Amino acid sequence: MKKTIIAIPFLILVLFGLSCNTSKKENKDDDSTETKIMLGKTTYSIDTSGTSMKWTAYKFTDKLGVSGTFDELRLRLKTDSGPIDELLKNAEVTINTMSVNSGNEIRDPKLRTSFFNVFKMDTIFAKILDASDGNGLLELEMNDTSNDVALQYAIKNDSLMLSIHIDVLLWNGEEALKTLNKECYEVHTGTDGISKLWPDVDVVLKIPVKLESL
Repeated sequence: MKKTIIAIPFLILVLFGLSCNTSKKENKDDDSTETKIMLGKTTYSIDTSGTSMKWTAYKFTDKLGVSGTFDELRLRLKTDSGPIDELLKNAEVTINTMSVNSGNEIRDPKLRTSFFNVFKMDTIFAKILDASDGNGLLELEMNDTSNDVALQYAIKNDSLMLSIHIDVLLWNGEEALKTLNKECYEVHTGTDGISKLWPDVDVVLKIPVKLESL
């Protein structure tokens, strides 16, 4: 399905934590402590300007996570106050892929040139199609291809956490993966001597929220 749809990322977005660092060791970062609550009636307000995201991609046969973010992303809601389920429906996010930031000045230029440029996408678009009681569906467009992706969300402290899992092969990302892995062959090689870059990417979007009324 090829239509321009502005969607959530996280990016997407499509982002992609693909490592070209000089080290083979990266710390795994776990954001899995989110707490699920009833989200259908309680009223919250959302500050979209404080939105941030983290992507985690994987290298080595034993799937070591490499994480990063995008410095330029925009979240758009139909309204900034209401039940979480209603706030999320039709929410849109746009991500500038050239703003990828893995915290490594050697890796980031290679992500831009050897992955995103080959993937032919300067921007990731997504839109939440449905949201109900912690689960939803979003449409994600990358590389002139759109796919629906399952979405999970929950309140953790004063933040709304949204998470998705992406397989970039579903967006025709084979060539981009191959090009980046060739560029970063040595640092993607594990103790088994195999150079491996996985197509899996996990994305978490973090949005500040404030409880208005029960």
